[in-house]
Amino acid sequence: MRERRAEVWTRLAGQPLKMGSLYVTDSDSRFTYEAGYRDTGLPGLGLVFAPAYFGDDTIRYPRTAGFDFPPPVQSLILPHAERNFQRQLVLQYLEKINIKPETPFDQDWQILVRSGHGGIGHIDVFETDDAAVDWYSTPPSNVLYRVDQGFGFSLKSFMTWFDQDASGLIELIGPTPSVGGAIPKLLLSIPRSGWDGRIGLPTRFGDTQRTDIVLKFEQPQAYPGIVELEALALDIHAEAGFEVPRHWQVDIGGVKGLAIERFDRNARCMPLFMESLHSVMASGNPGAISTPYSADYDTIARALRNPDIQLVSDRKQAQYYLLKRIVLAMLTGNGDLHMQNLTLLMRDGALAFSPVYDPTPMRAYSIHNMLTSMPFGQYGAYVEGQDEPVGFRQAMLAFIRETGIRKDRALTLIEDALAVTREYPARLAQLATLPPPYREQLVAIHLDVRNRFADLF
Repeated sequence: MRERRAEVWTRLAGQPLKMGSLYVTDSDSRFTYEAGYRDTGLPGLGLVFAPAYFGDDTIRYPRTAGFDFPPPVQSLILPHAERNFQRQLVLQYLEKINIKPETPFDQDWQILVRSGHGGIGHIDVFETDDAAVDWYSTPPSNVLYRVDQGFGFSLKSFMTWFDQDASGLIELIGPTPSVGGAIPKLLLSIPRSGWDGRIGLPTRFGDTQRTDIVLKFEQPQAYPGIVELEALALDIHAEAGFEVPRHWQVDIGGVKGLAIERFDRNARCMPLFMESLHSVMASGNPGAISTPYSADYDTIARALRNPDIQLVSDRKQAQYYLLKRIVLAMLTGNGDLHMQNLTLLMRDGALAFSPVYDPTPMRAYSIHNMLTSMPFGQYGAYVEGQDEPVGFRQAMLAFIRETGIRKDRALTLIEDALAVTREYPARLAQLATLPPPYREQLVAIHLDVRNRFADLF
């Protein structure tokens, strides 16, 4: 394969600034910071690849099963999953401009250089510096489109048959940079005051009249009621004391959706430094971390406590956050709290866990019905000296020890979570779009987990 090159820029400084250059060969990817970038004091690609550590030296990252690019860059690539809504949308756009990649890697490369800017996070990738300058110098569109029945119909058609002609949708929203995941999502903007039925392209810079959102759509055949479920989970996390983004349940021509305000932008719509734990852990462990599930919660807890690694500004607060997130995930039936759904965000110079996102109780759907997506405390494993596998109580107490939180403080935290979710079955019963079998499954899961936590006291 011939060597590929792309340019990495950022707007962390409040204006476009070149961060460095990315090179990819058959064996590895390499990144070199632009001369003088370290002197800006700005964050770089990611925590592990900070300019302070590398300066003018080239960062080399081997190409592995999970990563063709350094993990912070790889996160900009839309997943290969079959019928992925976002990936299909960008591929439709590439076909529209007569670009037909021949291999999966060629697809990834074109997706990266064509739509790897203006998306989630602080990194913008372009094919050339000229392309970056052109994109940044193009006045951002501040037009807001009224979401009407026609839009809803074309969207519904595209979601039902991803291989149908999506030209109408593309013309409306462009090759919108987007995010991964199982649920169809688009990055858009709405009036800063909140959802009023109008949408526009994502902002670029200096826009104080609009706010950026992730618009998530329900797939009623695969995940009926998921919009109401996620909205309820966000509300419960807010009641539990977590920071939660503004969100609105919407209906677009019969397609139900959830509009969630993005927290990776400041009030001027400029990006904030943000990196998932998946990216952080994979950056520090090439080859060992291939998926968002390739570690356990205990490893994350140890990393947060490690004095040689400064992942967060307030270690103790981060440990509380992690434990409470895991407890609430179990109690609400969210078995999908993996490293891609745990993200670090820098605000006012401080690094901490981001506001809660993607807390959906996916265990309502049998294909996702597992207690947790990542192990903790060797739960379910056979260990030396025991005839039975490690049970829930033993595993949870072991995990609490890994966090460094005192047992009495941890139990108080768990009691608070139990109190917040006491009316969860009744609240599930009020959801109009969640079919009874799914609701009954979640209620049974919730009551089982409550009983498991009761054994701790």
